[in-house]
Amino acid sequence: MKEVRRRRTAAVVVDRAAIRRQRQLKGLDQAGLAELAGVSPGYVSHIEAGRRPTVSPGVFVRICDALGVEDRTELMAA
Repeated sequence: MKEVRRRRTAAVVVDRAAIRRQRQLKGLDQAGLAELAGVSPGYVSHIEAGRRPTVSPGVFVRICDALGVEDRTELMAA
């Protein structure tokens, strides 16, 4: 049987506090951000709680777009 290898994509280390702060400034709850970014509310909760310190580049871009953040480095961990 042929072994199937999964491609690993780069991950973005997020600044959970910055995401929470931007979400609150936009007047969104976690469910609202999740809907705009195309992820589940639980996913957003895990990001903000630090249980998911990294996200895929695609999800990161969608979160930035949903929050209206143009300088994406603002939401990346230092």
